[in-house]
This record gives sequence, structure tokens and C-alpha cells, in this order.
Amino acid sequence: MKIKSIVDHTSKYLEDMIIKGKLRQGQRIKEQEISSQLGISRPPVREAFKILEAEGLIKREPRRGVFVSEVTKNDIWEIYTLKIALYTLAVTLAIDRISDNDIEKMEKIVIQMEMIVNDDSSPDIIKYEELNNLFHETTTIIAGHGRLRKMVQSLNNQIKRVSYRSFTKEGHLISSCRYHRQILEAIKARDRVLAEQLTKEHIVKGLEVHKELDEEQL
Repeated sequence: MKIKSIVDHTSKYLEDMIIKGKLRQGQRIKEQEISSQLGISRPPVREAFKILEAEGLIKREPRRGVFVSEVTKNDIWEIYTLKIALYTLAVTLAIDRISDNDIEKMEKIVIQMEMIVNDDSSPDIIKYEELNNLFHETTTIIAGHGRLRKMVQSLNNQIKRVSYRSFTKEGHLISSCRYHRQILEAIKARDRVLAEQLTKEHIVKGLEVHKELDEEQL
């Protein structure tokens, strides 16, 4: 196996552990333990740490080690209020430029999301989250706004583990999927006002779910 693929595999393994809460906020991640668990040498683990640090999932503290970064209630509020503005802007700009081929790509994304939600066994929440992010990142690509795309990707990386938690709440996965279908239909109809409104509602609903989960934990 090539070094790059080992690093990718390691970073994906750690990312999944963090997103699913198997590595908790503030928990120390020991390089030697990860290398032993995966049966690899330590250099690829160090490289994986760099990737995860850039994504905001971990932080390295001098003379102390590597820790899972923490996401506070204020962090969540800041990220979601930014998402409202940036996702809406992406939709607004995309409607002016979208082609039939673009709509076909977005349709495929939504169909995959619907298939996951309709899976009676066990919905693949991580895959759904990836598609959710891809849907909104696709609007930034269609909009032709490179800086907007980078900002959206950064926010999505920062909020991954929190979004995973929200999608485990009963009904939220279905609600999220329904919003994406409605947003897409509004985009197809070139109904800018409706697409913007639905996008805002979709993000606000996600923020409300986080507040509900916090209250349930108290």
C-alpha cells in the first residue's frame, strides 16, 4: 500500500472515530496507540494528524500532545449563522448560471440522500452527511465562486461531528432530506425567492435541533 493511501486511510479512520463520538471532545489521541491499532508505522499517523488539524478536528499542543478539538455552543451558533448566509448566497448565484447538466448532478445527489433515508435497516448517516455537504458545495461550484466554496468546505469540516449527532435525532434525517428535495425543485423552477427561503429554513432547523439535543442532555 502506498504511503499516501495509508495516510488517507488513517485520517479517514480517525475522522470517523471523532464524528461518531468514539473519540470524545478534549480526549488525547496517542500516536503509538493509533499506529498499533492500524498496524502501521508512526509517520503516516503524524501526516494524518496534520490533515485533521487543518480540518479543525484535532489540535496539537506543544509538550502535551494531540487532542480532539472541542466545539462549544457558541461555535455551533457562529457556524450555523454563517451557513445561513453562505448557503443562501450560493443558491442565489447558482440559479443564474445553472445548466441542465448541473441540475442532473444535483438530482443524483438528492436521489442518493433519499435512498439512504428510505433504508429501513440502518441509514448510513456519515454517507448522508457527505452528500448533504456535497449538495451545498455543488451550488458554490455552479455559482463559480471559488472563495465561497472554500469557506463552505471549511465550515462543513468544522461541524461534521455535530451534524452527525443531529442526524441521529428522530425525524431530523427525514426533514433534512425533504428540504433538499424542495430546494432542488425550487432551483429547477428558477424560483430564487423560494430557494433562498427553503435554504434558510433548512439551516435554522438544524440549529434548533442542536439546541434541543443540548436541552435533553441537561
